[in-house]
Formats: sequence, structure tokens, C-alpha cells
Amino acid sequence: VNNLGEFLWSSAFPLNGKIYVGVSSLNDCLLVPGRLVALDQATGNVVGTWWADANHQSGGGIWTQQAYDPVTNRLFATTGTIAKGKTTADQPWADAFVAIDPDTMETVDWFSPIPGDSYSQDVDFGASPTLYDSPEGRHFIAATNKNGWVYALDRDNLAGGIVWQYQISGSGASPDLGESSIVSAAYANGTLFVGGGRTADGKYPGAVVALDAFTGAEKWPPLPGETRGIFHPAGFVLAGMTVTGQVLFVGTANPSNGRGILYALDQATGAVLYQLATAEIFGEPTWANGALYVGDGTGSLFELVPNPLGPQPDFDLTVDRLIASPVAGGSLNVNVSAIAKNGFNAPVALTVTRLNEAATAAFTPATLSPSGQTPYSSTMAISTAASIGPLYETAVISGIGGGRTRSAAFWLVVHDFALSATSASAAQGSSATSTVTVSGLYGFADPVALSVSGLPAGTTATFSPATASFDPQSTSTTSTLTFSTSPSTPPGTYTATVTGQSGGVSRTCTVALQISQPADFQVAVMPGNLQVARGGQAIYQVSVASAGSFPVTLSASGLPPGATASFAPGATADVEVLTVSLGNDTPTGLWTFSVIAAGGGLTHTASVLLTVTGPGFDLTAGPPSATIPRGGSASFSITISPHNGFNGSVHLRADGLPPGATASWSPVDTARSSTLTLSVSTAATPGRYPISVSGTGTGAIGSAEISVAIVDPSPSTGCSSGGSTGFGGALLSALVAIRLLRRRQGAQPCAALESSIVSE
Repeated sequence: VNNLGEFLWSSAFPLNGKIYVGVSSLNDCLLVPGRLVALDQATGNVVGTWWADANHQSGGGIWTQQAYDPVTNRLFATTGTIAKGKTTADQPWADAFVAIDPDTMETVDWFSPIPGDSYSQDVDFGASPTLYDSPEGRHFIAATNKNGWVYALDRDNLAGGIVWQYQISGSGASPDLGESSIVSAAYANGTLFVGGGRTADGKYPGAVVALDAFTGAEKWPPLPGETRGIFHPAGFVLAGMTVTGQVLFVGTANPSNGRGILYALDQATGAVLYQLATAEIFGEPTWANGALYVGDGTGSLFELVPNPLGPQPDFDLTVDRLIASPVAGGSLNVNVSAIAKNGFNAPVALTVTRLNEAATAAFTPATLSPSGQTPYSSTMAISTAASIGPLYETAVISGIGGGRTRSAAFWLVVHDFALSATSASAAQGSSATSTVTVSGLYGFADPVALSVSGLPAGTTATFSPATASFDPQSTSTTSTLTFSTSPSTPPGTYTATVTGQSGGVSRTCTVALQISQPADFQVAVMPGNLQVARGGQAIYQVSVASAGSFPVTLSASGLPPGATASFAPGATADVEVLTVSLGNDTPTGLWTFSVIAAGGGLTHTASVLLTVTGPGFDLTAGPPSATIPRGGSASFSITISPHNGFNGSVHLRADGLPPGATASWSPVDTARSSTLTLSVSTAATPGRYPISVSGTGTGAIGSAEISVAIVDPSPSTGCSSGGSTGFGGALLSALVAIRLLRRRQGAQPCAALESSIVSE
């Protein structure tokens, strides 16, 4: 994550000396501009970026790894939610399958199966695309969406739309709570295995299905009591599935109790071949070197290997709670049970590892002797030190016996509380309050007795209430701390310490207490800067915020020469209107003067800016541009607009003329307007040229920009126009140029001629 709220959730994808990684947000609120970034594998430098929005606006985050087709050299990505207030018509590459050229980072093809999706629906793609081919050579791409559907498309023609679709779960914004699906599909031998969360009818917490990868038809036979070939595990499917040999491995999670199950399913039928109880499984199982590896939410890593000898004597180790929650400085008991399997009858010694150093654990008894089907239990007493603080860590209980080591993990969650307080300020002889917040951490809900120390001289403090208690529906509670000062309390900033005590746990926080003199005021002037012509008036609003009842007198100092100031009552009692009147001879420029406020033995000032302007003029030219054939000319109207009493003559000039161009004025000195004529010789070089038109007079200056395009004259066609000659024809040829239009198909020569005025 960076300070822009951008996160990298997807795994990096290496390809041809580059690393590709998707960028998205923490969640769908607030969104960031989604994109795929290409990094140089050797240096880490960014060498290319694909944006989900052509204007680099928010939306279209990439949450998962991409897939690559080496035959077409296309990188396929699935994208996330569109921006708030947008639809897929505005952002077609959001909520979509997108094919990207990895060399140019340009969009090659795309398709969104969710037209018109809005920001509030939050039905984006949280699963990586899966690529596979049919025996007939059709190239497929498939991915699940948070609306609960899996879509299959032809990856050579994404724009062609959906080939088939299948609903695996209900829709929802929170897959971690069992809504929707973010599971990347697994493919093997013409079968696409898809998993998801709670079914659309709400009947099951999860679902796994085997589909014909080319038609979307279900392949497993219906299970007992069911009409469809769907396996329903005892939990949500949040992680990708793994296919090896004839077995499909699926992990589940159940946030309500923190438990999960690893299933081994028969690929052909969906029947359960094996299952292992774990904590929640969020990561895809991995098959490597003849073994399966899977981790769970407690940080435990399991290695499972096939057993060619059949069932062997073994035992299971379980705990009666996955979460052990003592308060800091307290203790509790956890029951640990060993259950024999397949005739196991050896003693099992218990140990605990990864336990926080501020906690201890003791087993009674320390050795179990499981046999038969009866659980043999031990009580593990956990004690924590008062200094342990809030804690949320995993610990592992191991049982060793009969050549076997089995483990059970649990969370050690230590209840605690924290204090915070707002600052307070008071004048001498008055009181001030601070809100003290007691926050329960990891389920803490015990009463907390409050006290305060470090008060300045002459100050007392009380809490209301003195003991903070928690509402059952809240994780925090407050108390009002009131500071009472005396007239002799010295002004200044003090740091008081609030202490909370609950059982053997003590926590503190500090309060900043500001003690000030009883009366003061502030002065402010708005606006802080005005621009006024000589002889005019500048009007300001002067506000006085007083902390006392004494009168305040206003005055102005440092005014520019020839200026005077006057004050008058404003719209409210704490505002006065300052009028600065300028003389006709007040010098121009930027001036700084002060407004002085005095009262109650105190004086405050505010600096004010005043810009004095003199007579001047604005210069405009039209038209702003013209096209002139070599050997021709064009005219521009120049207008002088005086202001602030300017009444002098302006001398005009043109700068930046191209070679072969001359300027003539009519007149060159004017008080209101003039005509500029630009003439171009036949030797002038064609092209577009900027020209600056400026004027100066009586210490003022103005300017405008025009541009001319010098072009080759239109070629003669050798055709008669059929019109009259003489004075009218000569005048026409002087004012217009004949432009030969492109002959339309089927038109006769000389049938299409158009006259156009030279100036644009």
C-alpha cells in the first residue's frame, strides 16, 4: 500500500524479462484508478502501464493474477468495480474480461458480462481467469464474478460475448462472510471445477461443482437427497482448488467459529475421499513432490502424503476452544483431547509452542493415554502477566506419541483496554472539560476506575462517572473530566495524566490542558488584498473577536501617499467597514498598510494589501487567425479599449513576422482602432506563424496574439467560370480566392469550384 490508498493484492506475473502486477484499492470504498503495471525484472523500474479507465479515473481495480496466451501473445485480466456514478458504458474496461498486449500495454479485446453495473452493486471480478482449449481447437477463458456466476468466453473473440454461464452462489459484496464467489476455477481433462459461498437459495453455506468446460453442463451425478450434482461443504469456499491425479482438493472457511475443512473429492463423482479438520483455509492447497501442502488461519502448515499401507494407528488432537481469551494479568483453562484411531494405544506427551513470552501454560495431566473411541482429556491452564497488553496471536499444542506428532492450534486473545482523551482549555478562574474514552480491546468489558494526576497549581479535577462501564452493545465508553482552575493558576500548557485501573491492569493517557488569560481579542481584515484605480475607494470588512467586554478602537497606519481611511459600523456589532479613499495622485503599485486594534490594555494589528492601478488600455485583434496565399494579403481589426481614465494615443507594432511578410497600419497611431494589413511575397515559405500585436502609450502597454497560415496559391484549372468580367469580376477576384474542390465521383471537370474568403 502507498499513501494514495493503492494496494497490490494480485500475485506478480513474470513474462519476458518483465513483472506484471495489478493495482487496486483496500476495498471498493474508496476506489483508486485500476491498472496493470509492467516492471523491468532487472531494475524494478516501471516500463509500461495499462489503465482500466482511458482517462486514468478511479475504478476497474485488478485484484488477482493475470493469465497469458503465448500463441496470441495476449495477457488476460479480470477487472473490478466501476467508479461511483459511472456505468459500464462510461468505463467499458471495468467489471470485464480484458485482453492486453504485454509489449505495448494496449487493450486488444474486452467484454463485460454485466452491462450497466453500478458502483453500489459491487459485482466485480475477484477471481483470476482460467485458460483452456477444447479438442476442436476453440480457445476458452472462464472466471467467476461476485454476482455468483461463472462465465466462459472465446478468448480469441471476447467481444463475441458469453459462450455459457452458470450460477454457483448468491451475490454479495463480502465473500469473507460467505457471500458470492471469488474462487479461481480449476481445469482438468475437459472439466471446470468451480466453488463459491452461500447458495442463492440460502440453503447451503458453500458449493463445489464440476462443469463440462465447453458447454457448462453439470458432470457429477446428484448426491443422495439432491436433484443436482453439486457438493455442499460445511463452510464457504474462499480459496482456489487444486487438481492432481483423480482427486480435487477443496478448502473451506467458517468465520462464525474459525474452523475449516480440507476435502479430498473424487474428480469423477464428487464423493468425499478424505477430510481433515483445520482452522479457516484462505489459501489454495499446493501439490508438490508427491505431497499436498495447505495452511490455515492460525498459521499452521499441513503436509499430507498418500498412505500406500492403508490406515495406520494414529490419534487426533483437539481443543475445546479455538479462541482463548483471558484478560491481561488473568488466566483460563483450555481442554485438550486425544482420540485414538485404528488401534492406537501409546502415551501422548503434551507440549505448547509459539506461546507469547508473557504467558505460561501448564497441562494436567501432561501425558494422555488414548485408546478405543473414548477421548482422553487434559486441562491446559493459561496465565498471563499484567504487562502482556492487548494480544491476538496463535499458539500450537502438540501431542507426541507412538511415532506420531499431531497438533492443534488456538488463538490467544488477551482482553485489554486503552485510554484516550481530548484536549481542554480554560481561562484563569474558569473550568474546562475533556472527554475520556475507554476502548475495550478484543472483547474487554470490565469496569475501569479513573483518576488524574499532574494538575497545575490551583486546579482540581473530577470525573463523571468516576468508574467507566461498558454497554453490552458497545466496545467503548466515555467519562467527562472537568478541570476547575483558580484565578492564580499560571497561564500555560500543561500535560495531565489519566489513569484507568481494572483488576490488576493499569493503563494511562495524557491530556493537554491550556490555561489562558481571561480576556483577549483578535482582529481580521477581509479581503486581505484589493486592486483599486487612483481616485477610487477600497472597502474592507474589519472583524474583532473579543474574549472580554472592553471596547476596542480601530485605526489605520502606513497608508500610501494621498490616501485616507475612515471606519463605520458594519452589519454586526463585531464588524466595522474600513474605507480607504485614494487621491488622483496616489502612486501606483502594491502597498501594505496596517489596521491597529487597541483595547483592554492589548494591541493587535492586521496587515492589509492594496494594489493601486493607473490609466491603461486593453488591445484586441480580430480575426485571431487567417490563411494567406503567397503573393496575397489579409487584414485584421485592432481595437483599443481604455480604462481608468486613459485618453492618450497608442503606437502600434507587429512582431514575429515571417520572412517575406510586411505589415502596414491604418493608422499606426490611434486612440480607438486601426487596421493591420499583412502582405506576403511570392517567395514566402508556407507554414503557420504566430504574430504578436502590441501597443504603447502614456506609460501603458497592451498586446494580443494572432496567427497566419501561408499557403501555396490554388492552381489554375484552365476552365472558364462562365461569369462576367469587368469591374465586378475584378473586384471579386481581389476579395476572394478560387479553391478547386476535389472532384466528386462522376462529376465533370470544372463542375465543382468554390470560392472562399482568404481570411479564416
